[in-house]
Amino acid sequence: AENKMPSIHGTIMLDTHFYESKSVDETNYDNSNRFQIRKAALGFEGFLDDNIQYNMEFGIATCIGKGDQLKIMEAGINYHFSENLSLGIQQGHVLRGFASDTECSNRLTLEKPVFMNTFGVCHPFGVVANGYFEIGKNAGAEIELGVMNGVNGTFDREHDINAGIIIDTPLNGLAISATFNHVNRQYYDENYSQYSETGYRMNCGANYLNHGFWITSEYFYGKGFTSDSQKMSAWYAQLGYDVLVNHSRLLTIQPFIHYAYWDKDCETDIEKVFTYLEAGLTFKLTANTMLKTAYDIELDQPESVDEQLQTATVRITTVF
Repeated sequence: AENKMPSIHGTIMLDTHFYESKSVDETNYDNSNRFQIRKAALGFEGFLDDNIQYNMEFGIATCIGKGDQLKIMEAGINYHFSENLSLGIQQGHVLRGFASDTECSNRLTLEKPVFMNTFGVCHPFGVVANGYFEIGKNAGAEIELGVMNGVNGTFDREHDINAGIIIDTPLNGLAISATFNHVNRQYYDENYSQYSETGYRMNCGANYLNHGFWITSEYFYGKGFTSDSQKMSAWYAQLGYDVLVNHSRLLTIQPFIHYAYWDKDCETDIEKVFTYLEAGLTFKLTANTMLKTAYDIELDQPESVDEQLQTATVRITTVF
């Protein structure tokens, strides 16, 4: 077999965090003003014999720790039956809606909605089948089915089975998505005996990206979280607009706003509703580099829960 040179890419994301000064806890790293490497990773991908695709990304990132340990973030080997149909084993993103399918360096906001990791593991490991099918001349659908490890990384009385679809509609820039996720998780009863119980997550949403606008909204619902009977609901909406500058040192300025709602126990009388607001500006310095500023605030929380610190962040990102 003729081995071809892989394509190489990298991502560097550097943060400066400022927390509400009157409440900063210097003993708690998560609430301390700091400089931080959000992500520094190098990846490569390519094909063997035109139908075997491989990829791997390694580096450090705060989404898999404090950003101080080198780890494998993604790895996969996929067999392509055709240009748009593949089957393989991989660790990486799976199709769980728009927020899960977007790389962290390409987001409108700084991060995914705060509830996303509760509804699904960021980089699960398992068997994934993916296909893209044209629908007429101006539409298409990406369909994906994954059978993956559970939250503890095994198949021992746990699993994570995900089916997702994103449809590119005939309206240019508009896409809709839907996902159903069946899980089996391990719990402990009142006698500290371990047992296994099934649950589910599902979501649907729409994304519009055209004429300078970026508008997304998704709704999530599920059962079986910290207990097998716990039900959660959540949704978010975000809006951004690219203001063309077209200067040699500044291409566009993109103001954005993001609102998130999370009910951690939506079918009981216990109040567990949290709401969040993020607003900011993205300065696109070049096609591959941007400076992002954002301010995060927790608007509402239950009376029994301490208010989350307000955060201001400055991030510079470059991809190559």
